[in-house]
Amino acid sequence: MFKKEYLSSFLKWGIIAAIGFCIPMLIFLTQKDYAATWWLFVGNGLFLIVIAMYMLSFNKSQNENASTQTMLAVGHTATIVGIIISCIIALILIFVFVPDIFNSGTSESALADAPAQTGTGKTHGLIFFLFMNATIGNFCGGSFASIIIPYTARRDQTKDKKTEVLNN
Repeated sequence: MFKKEYLSSFLKWGIIAAIGFCIPMLIFLTQKDYAATWWLFVGNGLFLIVIAMYMLSFNKSQNENASTQTMLAVGHTATIVGIIISCIIALILIFVFVPDIFNSGTSESALADAPAQTGTGKTHGLIFFLFMNATIGNFCGGSFASIIIPYTARRDQTKDKKTEVLNN
């Protein structure tokens, strides 16, 4: 489906975007306080910035005239790779920071000061917040960058050439 020369760049930039998201997520996990959920949104912002940097570097490697369809495909592919890696890292960090996740009763790592609407599960919404930000938040940020950058970063806005990423 995709050209092989771009697969390594998808993986590399997806890993960088996932790390950009996971550093603030790690800070949030160490605090375990509902008031610190803003760290997750900082991670979504870093994810967006990394995907935008990837789109700009990809466009520069194509002589600042990559096709719009190519850049859309490249950005969304790197976003999906970053989301998958973010979810895997989030799962690993949950097992590290919430070791009693499979025990009965409320976890000692439950989200402190969480409102009643967050749920009455073992962690009071901690896992829900992590995975929703890792999937929905990162997808929104990565898609935003993937849609905006192709239409603003191209040097020649008058004509669009055929896509190069997809094997047509």
